[in-house]
Amino acid sequence: MRDEKNGKGATGVRRWGATAGPAPRGRAGRAGRGVPSDARSQIAALLAALALLVASVLLALPPAEVLGWGVDFAGGTSYSYALADGAADSAATAAAVRSRLSALGVRGARVSSGEGVTVEVPAGQDAADAVAVATRPGRVELVRLDAISDADALARVQAGASGVVLAEGSYEAFLDNSSIASIDPVRLSASSDLYGIQIAFTSEGAEAFAEVTSELAPVGGQVAVVFDGTVVAAPGVSDPITDGVVTVSAGLSLTDAAGMQAAVRTGVLPVELGEGTAAPLAPAVSGTGLLRALVVAGVAALAALVALLATMRLLGLVAYAGLVSVAVLEVGGLAALSRAGLFVPTGAAYVVAAIVVCATFLELLRVLWRVRSCVRGGTDPRDAGSVALRRHARELAVIAVAFVAGGLALFLLVSEGGLASNPAGLVWPVAAVAGALTLLLVCLPLTRAFSRAMRANPDAWGVAPRDEGDR
Repeated sequence: MRDEKNGKGATGVRRWGATAGPAPRGRAGRAGRGVPSDARSQIAALLAALALLVASVLLALPPAEVLGWGVDFAGGTSYSYALADGAADSAATAAAVRSRLSALGVRGARVSSGEGVTVEVPAGQDAADAVAVATRPGRVELVRLDAISDADALARVQAGASGVVLAEGSYEAFLDNSSIASIDPVRLSASSDLYGIQIAFTSEGAEAFAEVTSELAPVGGQVAVVFDGTVVAAPGVSDPITDGVVTVSAGLSLTDAAGMQAAVRTGVLPVELGEGTAAPLAPAVSGTGLLRALVVAGVAALAALVALLATMRLLGLVAYAGLVSVAVLEVGGLAALSRAGLFVPTGAAYVVAAIVVCATFLELLRVLWRVRSCVRGGTDPRDAGSVALRRHARELAVIAVAFVAGGLALFLLVSEGGLASNPAGLVWPVAAVAGALTLLLVCLPLTRAFSRAMRANPDAWGVAPRDEGDR
């Protein structure tokens, strides 16, 4: 016979009362003297979850500007460039253009290659100048004025003119991109929108520049800074410059100065691009299509609620709260990255997000299913969450690491050009964080909060024991 009074041989619901024991003494067990510490921890977790959910909603407002500004949703402008001289390989050129646009602050640009190079820029950005600079060859050269054979161009430069185009073959540079370590824009004054550039040379470049300036200083010679065949500035040399750094007051726009900086970082384009043509770009996802997607998502959410209630009774509400939490935190995380310019909203990225949210929820559901099994087997509802989490800890850790590592690899390494071309990779690590927060701050605290109700009415919560001794 079973000694049910002492819990020996008892199973399922009957064991809860036998194993729960009397209320602990001290602050946690004092009746009528405030909230027990165990309840306080649950309340704190749920309040933290509520704060995160509210913050996620606020981050996503207004959704059209935060979550719908990409080309797929807002449209934009498409710039098409043919390859010069019939060159066939444009992939490296597209990657360099993409990197330059990112450095110039153009958000969400998509650069693709094929028979030519196509640049798509989302609406709301005045990026025509940036695209024009990013698609230039990017040759930065330093030329002695006495090495320029074009007499007309030379006279204009000596007269102080800038923007003078030098005929091809009319000059010989003594330094180029390969001898320049970096170029940084320098604002000429606080009240001016014009910029100069600070050029830092490599060790070999510094030696060559010191030699040339030593020769020109006694005669007051000039050195022209040439960007793709156009003279940007031609400062005079009064003293030898031997420290490998020179600042040139060129009077450039910020876009042009930053374009020279990006050109030095990426190098000269592998393939020169022909004249570009611009055309308006319509959104790929229409308002009607978006509305249909939202309706489908709403129907799926309602069907999920019905299925959870049918299979898990009221415990299904806890699972559904987890689904809502994961979805809202995922949207909030992507909204935060979108505001920072890292995540570009695209149709493909949101399809991946929906799939990843469902996969994350299924893993949460596995944990809650284990919670129910533990309760049915006699574990007190207050402790079932901790037991289930311990049993799944290694599995959850592996999945989280896979989501983070896989997503970041897709975002940074696998996609052509990285950051600006495959935003869907960011969906995975955001989902891992959203799932962990939901499990720790929503699902498990709710399970503990409803432990008394589960003991009082296990059938309603779907945790009634199924072993023979408790029927």
